[in-house]
Amino acid sequence: MSLPLRLLIAFVVWLLYFLLTYNGCRNELCFACGEQGEASTEAISPSTDSAVAAIPRYPVYFKWSDPKAYTNENIDSLRQAVLAGMKDKNILEITGMYFEEEPKPDGFDNLGFARAEQIRALFGDALDEGRVQIRARTMDEREGVRTNPFAASAFDWIVPEEKVAQTVEELDDRIIMRFPFGSTEKEYDPKVDDYLEKLAERVKQTGERITLTGHTDNVGEDVTNARLGMERSRAIKNILVRNGVAADQIETVSKGERQPVASNDTEEGRHENRRVEVRLIKKQ
Repeated sequence: MSLPLRLLIAFVVWLLYFLLTYNGCRNELCFACGEQGEASTEAISPSTDSAVAAIPRYPVYFKWSDPKAYTNENIDSLRQAVLAGMKDKNILEITGMYFEEEPKPDGFDNLGFARAEQIRALFGDALDEGRVQIRARTMDEREGVRTNPFAASAFDWIVPEEKVAQTVEELDDRIIMRFPFGSTEKEYDPKVDDYLEKLAERVKQTGERITLTGHTDNVGEDVTNARLGMERSRAIKNILVRNGVAADQIETVSKGERQPVASNDTEEGRHENRRVEVRLIKKQ
């Protein structure tokens, strides 16, 4: 066999190996290393011949109404990718996600917190208790999630002194606006008014509908907090209407204290829970 032919064969073998290895590594690590460290929450398609065959997409995955964190052989890659972000003073923020219709487990405010605790346990002694902060967040239910495994977690390394709950926070599927204790008025920040003006201009052009969901911390009675959550969502609605959005384009909802995103045991957590979540729904 001539030298050029041997070199050509060697190159083809190397190329095939590289493509297979790259694709495998990418599938294992994208879960932990996506944009802003957020996990994919896409459910496995119900049309898949075997849900088990699709599980390797998720190093850690969950099942409907079940807090248990299930893992596969890719879990070590996930742990290594997450722990690579550890610095001297930062803290790992683990967010467990859940669907609103999933029942609340005993001992937790929602299934998201229970899942986040399960994920924390996967890191064993690699993370001291003081190096972890637990959070929860709802997801929009999609076809297939009640019968197929799905991913439901996100990771973010934060520096404690730099962790300040923003008055306006944009996430991938919602906008969060926070309120002072007991108040129906947003925290004063000129940037908030500018943001709401721009949001109003957008939806007037796109025709998108807006859902405003009011939330509170757990201080006070359930009935009082349900009313306070509604008043908060209506306060944001009034600002949008004043900026030209049609009132029938906006839906207001209250969840009161029922869907915390952070622990109510600390003032910081309670502050994060006093909020209105803004969802934009595209015009059909």
